[in-house]
Amino acid sequence: MAGNALISIIRLSRPINLLIISATMLGVFFYVGKCNPVLVIDAMHFSLLVTSTLLIAACGNIINDYYDLKADQINKPRKVILTKNISKELGLKIYIALNIIGLSLGVYLSLVYETFFYAGIQTLCILLLWLYSYYLKKVMLVGNILIAALTGFIPLYATSFYSFGPMLKIYAREHPKEWYESFYFEFIIILAGFAFLQNLVREIWKDARDVEGDQTIGVESIPIKFGIKNTQRIIGFILLIEITLFSFYMDRLELHLNTGGLILFSTAVSINILILLLMYQKDIFIKYCDFLLKLSMTIGLSTLYF
Repeated sequence: MAGNALISIIRLSRPINLLIISATMLGVFFYVGKCNPVLVIDAMHFSLLVTSTLLIAACGNIINDYYDLKADQINKPRKVILTKNISKELGLKIYIALNIIGLSLGVYLSLVYETFFYAGIQTLCILLLWLYSYYLKKVMLVGNILIAALTGFIPLYATSFYSFGPMLKIYAREHPKEWYESFYFEFIIILAGFAFLQNLVREIWKDARDVEGDQTIGVESIPIKFGIKNTQRIIGFILLIEITLFSFYMDRLELHLNTGGLILFSTAVSINILILLLMYQKDIFIKYCDFLLKLSMTIGLSTLYF
């Protein structure tokens, strides 16, 4: 019985999403360390940052299911966990406990590095994820942008760790010019923008699949307001902007990335082109759009490892 409850809690936390977050943050650790082997960063402290982020992200998934229960019972009844596998009360207790642990780790890092940054960011994320689940997801586009922005912020958040380390070299706050003009920092910004746009499209498309349930809880999403066909056009427009933006960076990417990294990044962008083409095949698009968006983002972020 306890084993089933544990499995339900893990499922509630969305382990695949957490795996992508951890892989992204560890990718930043690997990438910056590879670009600057002189840097010595405390691996234990960085692992605490990753753990804190994962715990708070998991709590965001839990509280979202808590407030979305009525809609989920319509949209995806077989995947409902709260009330079916574990009680809502237990889910709420787990949410509070994991948030306290995650925030405590952020406070600890703030004390170690003598900055309010980590405690402040973790507190803000907890509040924003709760506000999103409670209210903002019902406001057209606002909730989509918030979740996409938090996702895009993850590689930047991991990179910020290098601004407070004891052996900073070019990453020191005393040398901002070198920090902001370095290509590796610029590339992480590019990846953050890529993650933001990919997740914005994915969040909009997820709303398209959840129209029936969302209407019961008063959500005013783009698909509910404008219909599925217009939602597809909006998604296509965002993807087209994304592809166009990154085409301007190809020369710099070719100059600085190795062959493996360039192939991966090009593949990620090419998948977005495939999604655009699939829009003319409605059934295939509906079936594979979410998977392809997640695949594109995962491949793009894996560039950090090359």
